Amino acid sequence: AVVSTQSTGHFADVGCGTSDQAAEDMISALTGGPLNETYFESLAEQRREALEVTLDENEELYKQIEDLNLSLTEVTKRAEEAEYQLKQMKSRLSQTSDLKQDSPELSPEEKSDIKTLLDCQSD
Repeated sequence: AVVSTQSTGHFADVGCGTSDQAAEDMISALTGGPLNETYFESLAEQRREALEVTLDENEELYKQIEDLNLSLTEVTKRAEEAEYQLKQMKSRLSQTSDLKQDSPELSPEEKSDIKTLLDCQSD
């Protein structure tokens, strides 16, 4: 326990932030000067402007999210279509056994491409 040798009169002068002067000092420290009639109007206007900026940013972000979701849907659909077509091509190539043989109609480059596709199918 802390024992104080100061008089109670001194504590009454200092107060616990309840005196009018202490309240004015606190307001002055928080507001940057004495409280006047336009302080709260100015504060409300600053908050309104900040809110407006935030709402505009949120609206722009929402539009960007919508655009990204639309793009994602399109890209996913294209990827699925490409995968389906690739499977169809691999299936047709594997069903055509004469393509695996040395066919005089195919160049060595084409044969290599077919072999690569067939090898990928087995993966």
